Amino acid sequence: MVRAFMHNQNIELRHVRSFVAVAEELHFSRAAERLHIAQPALSQQIIQLEQQLGVRLFERDRHAVHLTSAGQLFLNDALAILEQVDHSFLRMQQAQSGQVGRLDIGFVHAEIATANVIPDVLATYCQRFPDVEVQLKEMYLQEQLQALKQHQIQVGFAAAFQDLSPEFDTEVLQRVPFVAVVSTQHRFASQPSVALSSLIEEPFFFCPRESDSGVLYDRIAQICGRNPRVIQEVSNIHILLGLIVANLGVSLVAASAMELRFPGVVYLPLSDPHHDLAFKTVLHWRRDYHAPLLREFLAVAREVFTQRRKTLPNFEEWERTEQDERVR
Repeated sequence: MVRAFMHNQNIELRHVRSFVAVAEELHFSRAAERLHIAQPALSQQIIQLEQQLGVRLFERDRHAVHLTSAGQLFLNDALAILEQVDHSFLRMQQAQSGQVGRLDIGFVHAEIATANVIPDVLATYCQRFPDVEVQLKEMYLQEQLQALKQHQIQVGFAAAFQDLSPEFDTEVLQRVPFVAVVSTQHRFASQPSVALSSLIEEPFFFCPRESDSGVLYDRIAQICGRNPRVIQEVSNIHILLGLIVANLGVSLVAASAMELRFPGVVYLPLSDPHHDLAFKTVLHWRRDYHAPLLREFLAVAREVFTQRRKTLPNFEEWERTEQDERVR
């Protein structure tokens, strides 16, 4: 019966809804009132449906309306059909409002940039939109940009050290300056600040040049006229700070590393005027992509970061106050 219905293109949903109303009421007048149509129009729809299906659905006489055996079978199928249609309509409405679907998110695993950000954003988003499937994909910034172009991800978290291409929209979630980090045993430890040109003359631990943050090599060279004396490239912040504690060298880290509360190190603001060494934690997406899923995700991220700014330290303000206090 369902197969015959699905292949008969003349049957409309209004016919099925009318049939269900009459089958449940077993009274044409009450069914017409329920559907808010005239009784003659309802009777005509039932006749059309019976003709199109080629079966009699109701037995009628002056006093009563009864379902035929074929009508009883069709009622079960009709209810299932209408339930599926209503469910599909609801899913489309939810998709239109960003409540269902799949969101692929690229991210750079950088503890001082994104690792303390992503869980907060996702926890709030998944609580509000439990029917959205979220997939995280770890990838460097350039990989994210390529994946965005190919629609493999819809949005990416990254630590950006320069402006991105104008084909992408970018939301800056936080801006964090870089500071010097030395051992408490190092001769710089008692200073109020340190010049970048002096720091890079020391045995230097730094991020891998081929990583996203490798652009810092070029920025340091622009400021100082030479590259730092790197003795070891280190990507893990905990290992890097451990080497610093051992007084094996110095480094330059994002000020957010201070949140790790690593004993045995001292963080110093840079005394170079206008050094402008900083990274931005950003969300980025295709400028031409306007899906409701993305819109709702961005709204949650903005909300979470508005709350985080009330509790996170202002690292740029720290640079100024820390230097002032050391001068005193």
